[in-house]
Amino acid sequence: MGITIAILLLLFFSSLYCMRALGKVRIKFSLDKTLKEGSRQDAIEALLKIIKKKPFDFHSRMELVELYEQENNYIEAITHLNLMLQFGQKQESYDPKEIYRHLGACYLAVKNLDEAHRVYHSLRKSCPDEPFAYVQLGKIENERGLPDKATRYLNQALSLDPENISIQEELGRILFESKKYPEALRVLQKILKKDPENPSAHYYTGQINFIYHQNKEAFTHFLKSKNEERFVAGSLLHIGMILRQHNKTEDAKKVLALALSKPGLTKNDLLEGMYELAEIYFTQQDIQRAIVLWEKILASVKEYRDVKSKLDRYAQTRTNAMLRKYLISSRDEFTSLCTKIVNTIAKQVTIVRTSTGLDSTVEILTQANYRDVPSTVFFKFFRGSSNVGELTVREFYEKLRESKAKQGVCITSSDYTEDAVSFSEGRMLELRGNKDLVRMLAQINASG
Repeated sequence: MGITIAILLLLFFSSLYCMRALGKVRIKFSLDKTLKEGSRQDAIEALLKIIKKKPFDFHSRMELVELYEQENNYIEAITHLNLMLQFGQKQESYDPKEIYRHLGACYLAVKNLDEAHRVYHSLRKSCPDEPFAYVQLGKIENERGLPDKATRYLNQALSLDPENISIQEELGRILFESKKYPEALRVLQKILKKDPENPSAHYYTGQINFIYHQNKEAFTHFLKSKNEERFVAGSLLHIGMILRQHNKTEDAKKVLALALSKPGLTKNDLLEGMYELAEIYFTQQDIQRAIVLWEKILASVKEYRDVKSKLDRYAQTRTNAMLRKYLISSRDEFTSLCTKIVNTIAKQVTIVRTSTGLDSTVEILTQANYRDVPSTVFFKFFRGSSNVGELTVREFYEKLRESKAKQGVCITSSDYTEDAVSFSEGRMLELRGNKDLVRMLAQINASG
């Protein structure tokens, strides 16, 4: 009788075990099927049921964490990873290294740099001979605005794995961003020696060459980095800027427009690219396209280089074609127009010398009959929206004296500061502002 009961009990517990095992197989099969069919939320719910029954099933919990990461639900992933750290020491499937890696990545994803730093610091202690934690700590310190600490961590990582190119790339980038160009170049050259086609090394080497005005070398490096998705926009931007510096305007225009259509430019590079392209449009008299870019720049940054003054200058010209020509024509056209103005306000003009300045000014020294008095008259023309100040007028007056001219005439599209007007009083200097200029341009327009 006792033997029979024992056999029955054995059969009962065996069947119970088989039922549980089959249940697990069914759940696992259902989970695998759910994942294959792409229903991630159903898979999460299935895993939560498993974990509820077996809280220390770390394999299932890690699968759940990975699904949460795929869903960008990093907060739930962090909760489960911290539970694994808290209660996992005695579990067979407990792997602190894997947990730390996931946990650090999740904290970085939610921009919690302090917690990510704490996690990777713990990983470094538990795995002191692996470079991964040092690399991550370096990235965090750089993100915190501490590049010196970042480079120390990355150098520690390299001491553990001296041939690791990805670590060298990170170090080269941070050194470049810290403006430590000689140190960055040394790292980048080591990379290119091992990997001659490395796009990251070519890109940052090109950047440094560009900063040092080594355009030929920079151009070559950017051509090699432009095929990498991360660097395509920045490489094209610099190629366009180099082409413009070498007066290949049409090619520069096409390349800059392409660069601005690509994602990945920093804010500064985006602004610089728009400014460069607007300058090309401006020189080609495509004013409307230039204005669109200038307005976009000011919408992002209220004061960027001389963009505001350019827009102010153009605003004056909307209703006056001759004034528009005075303000935005090419240098040669501007000089020609200034010569016409001289011949309008003086008689019997003989031009002795004409010179143009990089600051969009024109100087014309003449022998002329001015205000019914034959004399040597020195004219200076300004174009811009800012009032002409005393220092500028004083510099012109010194030139006037050096040239032995008897009369000086300043003409501007804006006006003059009070100090400039005061300085001109009692001297053979005549200051003519916007109203006089508009009148003179009207006379030229009327005479055809």
